[in-house]
Amino acid sequence: MKTPSNPPRLAKLTSKNQLTLPRAVMEALGCPSHFRVQVHDGALVLWPGRVVTVLDRPEPMMPQPRARNRAE
Repeated sequence: MKTPSNPPRLAKLTSKNQLTLPRAVMEALGCPSHFRVQVHDGALVLWPGRVVTVLDRPEPMMPQPRARNRAE
């Protein structure tokens, strides 16, 4: 995504192996709190992700009991 309005930026790696991302990058992504991380062809790839817990998932739909036919 190298365009004049979106120049490459540097992220700082701290002594604790944490990346500090530039504010402009975070704002452009909507300020996510979590990222998915992958190494692809020697490059680090980050994209916004989210944590999903059991409480976030909808209730599973229970199958409805079949109506019994008197002939059964």
